[in-house]
Amino acid sequence: MAREPSDQIRSIAEVLAATFTSSAVRHILAEHSPDATGHCRGCRLPTTVAPVWPCRLWEIGKEMERLRAAGGRR
Repeated sequence: MAREPSDQIRSIAEVLAATFTSSAVRHILAEHSPDATGHCRGCRLPTTVAPVWPCRLWEIGKEMERLRAAGGRR
């Protein structure tokens, strides 16, 4: 399932963690969940195939969540 975040994912999450609320992060994680075929529900568009889950947005959201927990921020 989830893997160790890349430096790029970690860097983006560090910047966004300062501006996104915990509620917004939970919303991102809920929206970008896997469907029955293992693709991301949140990234699905009518004209494109959704990426295999976990997508980049879910990975960024999960890293923001981890950073907040490590820093004691809610």
